[in-house]
Amino acid sequence: MNTVAKVLVLIAAAGTLVACGQADRQEVAAESTASIADPAIDYAQFNTTATIRDVMNTLVDPGADALWNAVRYEMDASGSREMRPETEAQWLTLRQHAVAIIEGGNALMIPGRRVAPAGSTTDFPAYEYLPEEVEAKLQEDRQSWIGFAQGLQASAITMLNAIDARNADQLSEFGASLDAACEACHSQYWYRAESQ
Repeated sequence: MNTVAKVLVLIAAAGTLVACGQADRQEVAAESTASIADPAIDYAQFNTTATIRDVMNTLVDPGADALWNAVRYEMDASGSREMRPETEAQWLTLRQHAVAIIEGGNALMIPGRRVAPAGSTTDFPAYEYLPEEVEAKLQEDRQSWIGFAQGLQASAITMLNAIDARNADQLSEFGASLDAACEACHSQYWYRAESQ
């Protein structure tokens, strides 16, 4: 089973745990992302000035970090205590982060977006692909890239549903599928195969 298939199986399993009333949102999301490969769409109308690196650093990474840290344990002088979202303001902030990831996934799927600004490199070229290498991988197999972006969105949607249900336990549980979606893509487009 290839990496994309494994991610989609994980995400499908997480999705079965979501209440029936939440299926409509997932169906709408699936329909909207399925249209990304439509040749009738004029992709020239989209502004792709922001690079993939920009989208990741601005929308996806901060959103994922916020969702993963929403339910956590903290240590202080009195011992360990569990931190959970409690106020409406906290839940609203988490909702904004989930939506940012979903929309970040849309941005990642728009053709013509550069991986990084021209001349960019990485701090760890022995372990990470250079931007031009990622560009080449995207040109070779764009459908896998779209599959990973849709997997990211599907995971974020399960977390959005948990947020809307004010269910901190599900939010924490579904964080694992978000992590799996991120790591599956990173293992293909970020970490060099020989360094994994």
